[in-house]
This record gives sequence, structure tokens and C-alpha cells, in this order.
Amino acid sequence: MKIDFTRITVPVSFDGTTQTFNIASQLGNDMMYNSSVICDIGFEELAKEIYYSKGEVEIPTKYVQPLIQVISQKMYLATIKRYLLQKLCGK
Repeated sequence: MKIDFTRITVPVSFDGTTQTFNIASQLGNDMMYNSSVICDIGFEELAKEIYYSKGEVEIPTKYVQPLIQVISQKMYLATIKRYLLQKLCGK
């Protein structure tokens, strides 16, 4: 699956207003330095790829669950967290 972490467009109001966020650098740092999830060198490379991304990043299937763990542990806006968890879970 591919996700563009530089352009996460999510609702921010009950009236349907949306806002676009770039969380690539924050998520990359969280994956590498600020979470309790440690996988392998491939996960670290994915963190770097997300951090420096300018568009979509391919998320290998074996890193979906560790990425869900990182996102679940960190303090992202609820609407961003909800969007990413649904996307990663295939909904």
C-alpha cells in the first residue's frame, strides 16, 4: 500500500471542513527515535524514506503492524490517527 504522509487531508470539523497536514518528518522521527517499536534495519530505512518523502511511500506488508503501533503510541491529532489507522487496516 502507498501513503502520502506529506498530504494527509482529514476532516477537522463536524461541518465537513478539511485540512491538509504534512506529518512525514514527525512520523519518520517517531519511528526512528521516539517510540518503543524496534524492528530491523528495513523499518529504519522506511522511517528515513518517510521522513524525506515528497509524495507517496510504499509501506511493505511486514511493517504495517509496527507502523500501527508507532501511530497508536504517539500524540497525533485524533482525525489524523483515525485516518492512518483505517488506511493501514485496509478500511
